[in-house]
Amino acid sequence: MDRPFRAGLYGPGAFGRFLLDTLLRTGSPQPGAAVAAIAGRSPERTRAVAADHPGLAVHENWNALLADPTLDAVIVATPPATHAELVREAVAAGKHVFVEKPLALSLSDGWRVVDSARHAARVVAVDYPMPYTPLVAVMERLLTSRLAGRPLRIGVENIASCTGLDADHWLWDPAQSGGLFVEHGVHFFDWCEELLGAPDAVVALAYTARGKEDRVVAALRHADGSFSTYLHAFTVTPREERTRITLSFREVDVLLEGWIPTHLALRGPAAALVTTALRRMVDRSVRSVPDPRLGFIFDAGRKQEVYAAGVRGAFADFVRAVREPGYIPRNDARRALRSLALAEAAREAARTGVAVRPQIP
Repeated sequence: MDRPFRAGLYGPGAFGRFLLDTLLRTGSPQPGAAVAAIAGRSPERTRAVAADHPGLAVHENWNALLADPTLDAVIVATPPATHAELVREAVAAGKHVFVEKPLALSLSDGWRVVDSARHAARVVAVDYPMPYTPLVAVMERLLTSRLAGRPLRIGVENIASCTGLDADHWLWDPAQSGGLFVEHGVHFFDWCEELLGAPDAVVALAYTARGKEDRVVAALRHADGSFSTYLHAFTVTPREERTRITLSFREVDVLLEGWIPTHLALRGPAAALVTTALRRMVDRSVRSVPDPRLGFIFDAGRKQEVYAAGVRGAFADFVRAVREPGYIPRNDARRALRSLALAEAAREAARTGVAVRPQIP
């Protein structure tokens, strides 16, 4: 491209405001790329959000945003049930799309999005920030190196708060959110499938109280005999929130803290060896801090800063794909179909109480 890359954001809700702050206030995600316009269902709210970002063009509605000839792409930051339709409309209007997860509420709808993008020759990427964060990236390097062998299990426990979500919030309506496996779980399914390969069986359970599905658990069996497990539970206050991720190998356990991992430690007979290797593999932004119990802790920094950097990395990968024909970003919609297929399989397994063989693209 000879001119700057310009994107318009649709959906100035809480997450849309976070995206604006991340992509505008903390530095351009890629040279010559910027968010230049905004639109939403409420013109009043849209103008109020735009007031915090001088120079941001304001459009009255979605159609006006799509009609802006100066925009190369749109960022969709609306509730999940709207994603598939909005993305199809955007690519039909000639725009590339960066969409918040999930890509769609079902695999069939996801395929329709991908087919629409292919026919329109447009890039669609999903906001999966975790692979663009340093501690997740170093885990991928560790597995590629085979230094610790193959993992026996990846386990995620996300103990979260739903404070601030009213009883009528769209999250509690599966027709609007897809349920917890689709709305929250796709991040985890995306990462574990990338590390362990496609699973051949999924079992799952869900718990619903007072009309809210507020906790789910799934176990996936991968082809080489490794397993991945996922627990999400809305059961605590914001001060009590915590996420633990464990990668268990034969002689070492890698312990990650945070939904966006910010701390990493190792335990087991091979901990010293793996620690030495990781210190050479990890990004320079990560500090290795001596710890009397664990030897070293790898510290990636504050959660919001690591999260923002991951979002900028995901958006930059999307922009690169638009600028470089033939380049496929890590968060390409076609790859996102795989995590959506696993989330759908977990949802079905929880509904029926039997193991489901996922239909992975």
